[in-house]
Amino acid sequence: MTTRVGTHEAKTHLSEYLNRVAYSGERVVVERHGKPVAALVSVDDLVRLEAMDAGQAETSGEAEREAIFRRRLAEKGVVVHWTEGPPVPPSERKPLKIEGQPLSEQIIAERR
Repeated sequence: MTTRVGTHEAKTHLSEYLNRVAYSGERVVVERHGKPVAALVSVDDLVRLEAMDAGQAETSGEAEREAIFRRRLAEKGVVVHWTEGPPVPPSERKPLKIEGQPLSEQIIAERR
């Protein structure tokens, strides 16, 4: 969904519009005298636009789904250290070290 606002409205309620863009995926077009002059878009949208400009846009939507997944994890406070480069073969993988209580204990504690 795209919302159109004037420059004064955008300036007055910038924080609200930033939250709507970041968390709802809404797009906001800022107008001056009824003419569009700028747009507020999510970082995910910006990444897609920049990839398209560079001719690297993925048609499968996999990058978009991954970006959404990562953003939702971050919103929930889950810290993940993403690896870079090619996948590691299963024979070379190392166990993850997780801080705090095991997940099963956390679930049991929440149910009490």
